Amino acid sequence: MESSPHVFDTDSNPMGSLLDEYMETRRWRRGEIVDGVIASVNPRSILIDIGGKSDAVVHPREVERMSDQDLESLKPGQDVSVYVIENDSDGTMLVSLARAAQQSDWEQAQELMESGEAVDLTVVDTNKGGVIVRLGELRGFVPGSQLMPTWRRFQDTANPDRRWRALMGKGLKLTVIEVTSERNRLIFSERGAYQRRATKSKILESLEIGSVQKGIVSNIVPFGAFVNVNGVDGLLHVSELSWKRVNDPQEVVQAGQTIDVYILDIDLEKERLGLSLKRLAPDPWTTVDEVCSVGDIVDVNIVNITSFGAFAAIVERPELEGLIHISELSDDPVNHPDEVLSVGDHCQVRVISVKSDQRRIAFSLKSADGTPLARN
Repeated sequence: MESSPHVFDTDSNPMGSLLDEYMETRRWRRGEIVDGVIASVNPRSILIDIGGKSDAVVHPREVERMSDQDLESLKPGQDVSVYVIENDSDGTMLVSLARAAQQSDWEQAQELMESGEAVDLTVVDTNKGGVIVRLGELRGFVPGSQLMPTWRRFQDTANPDRRWRALMGKGLKLTVIEVTSERNRLIFSERGAYQRRATKSKILESLEIGSVQKGIVSNIVPFGAFVNVNGVDGLLHVSELSWKRVNDPQEVVQAGQTIDVYILDIDLEKERLGLSLKRLAPDPWTTVDEVCSVGDIVDVNIVNITSFGAFAAIVERPELEGLIHISELSDDPVNHPDEVLSVGDHCQVRVISVKSDQRRIAFSLKSADGTPLARN
């Protein structure tokens, strides 16, 4: 007698019941941006796995408009974001890749308008009222009244509908003056960018290298922080945050914080401002001889491992770092420093060289019997 196939129902599979209940209650709304993974791609359809009961479908008209190059750039397993167009009660969800990309571009445009930052864009089309530029997936408009007067002599006055055609392919420096995504309006100004540049130049000219100014931290990035000084954003590089090693800028500064900064560099030609926080504190290398001398045994923490050795910070003065070269790790052959040490190890090392003018200290682990003492 044949046994009937085992059928899982919600009574015998409570986990399945809970999953189904979750899937039924989680309904994405129109206009929502959802992260997903491409499930399949072909010239007729693109399916996106968004974690629901069934895959979302990229709108057929959008797929039809895609070029062969666009389709080839999409691969199964690729992470994407989609814009929810329609979510039917039967579980079918229509989504758009292009509108999700546009949403990100609208957010960038809003940020550009709020910051007043200028952006370099190329003219891709013209009409009788001005020129068209592209910001990501968005088409933006620069009215003729917002173009610099120098372009007037290039106008084709005999053909009003194409009066600005001489600007096709030209690069313009622009600021955003209007963002209205609901009406698909994105307006730029070349005049505004020029005026802002002139103002920025005046501010930079008024600053002096070596002076101390108050600023507001406007943004944190992996390589440092941007600080607004008198209306101009300057870069506070991660290497200038502190005399000691900083792995994350947020260990030192926070967005919105008001701080004093040292004016390190002013580049009028490139309109760049370099800032420093560590220069407001005494340079620890000027007193390194008071901390250690050749032959001393000092406690250090391992802060970085490279192929040629390990960098160690003196526990007493962590802003002073030195190198334990791979040849000074052990009397036995060492193929890579991580065979002996790890970041976070606490060791005793011998100072074998101090060059304060070059900001260098050389340590030896093997000559201090330096097995790691403890792990921080």
